Amino acid sequence: MQQRFRYAIRTAMLALLAVLSTGCAQMGPAHATLDRLYVIDCGKALIPDLSPWSPGFNVGKAAVFSDNCYLLVHGKDLMLWDSGYTDALASLPGGQPGPRLTAVRETTLAAQLDELGVRPEQISRIAFSHGHQDHMGNANLFPTATVYMQQAEFDAAFGPDPAKFGFTPELYNRLRADAVVRLHGDFDVFGDGSVTILSTPGHTPGHQSLLVRLPKTGAVVLSGDAAHFGENFALRRVPSFNFDKDASVRSMDKLARIVEAEHAQLWINHDSAQSATLPHAPRSIE
Repeated sequence: MQQRFRYAIRTAMLALLAVLSTGCAQMGPAHATLDRLYVIDCGKALIPDLSPWSPGFNVGKAAVFSDNCYLLVHGKDLMLWDSGYTDALASLPGGQPGPRLTAVRETTLAAQLDELGVRPEQISRIAFSHGHQDHMGNANLFPTATVYMQQAEFDAAFGPDPAKFGFTPELYNRLRADAVVRLHGDFDVFGDGSVTILSTPGHTPGHQSLLVRLPKTGAVVLSGDAAHFGENFALRRVPSFNFDKDASVRSMDKLARIVEAEHAQLWINHDSAQSATLPHAPRSIE
């Protein structure tokens, strides 16, 4: 009787272990997380006519685009995602008018980093969603950082005709070519799954987005300009000036799959309504 009881207990324990093992296998490998993230105000764009961003829709509708940068804290490593409009715009009260928008910067990136106790030389890694001036405007503040850029974007930015892609070389010409890690697709920055660069071409030849994992907030996708506001993403609308319309749609589809699989939040950089709901520096997000 006692022997049968011990046998039953042993069988039950083995069955429980089998269930637990199967469950762990289905969950897959655990990922590390960032310590925290800061959302930094990196300017805004005043747009008199939104329709170039959504061809056939929003004709004559004015809009304001937010423009955020993101400081990622990973142990002793500091990484910056995007650098916004050049700090020089902060000295222009009315902003800088352009053919489609007026670019405005009310406070500098350097000042906001200083408020966080961070000097530019302390940032060891930097990546830009793409090479346009509202994302790469302060690249020259970080000449010693390791830069992560898709090969296609590198070729466009440092090739013979960067203006063809809407790039402004004087905003990033201090970046040393030997400090640029040229990517050919998705890339795990720290090797632990906490920060993954996602190849999402279309807006520019080598546009990229970012998947980050935070300890309390969970997974977040920083979409760059894969879409400029939520409506465009939901309806897969592509701006008239994008480099490749078909690639743009494929990239939005890719991000949608990742958001679903990771149960992630999608943060669209230029969506002012969404940006207003996020805590901004000096507050942090964990």
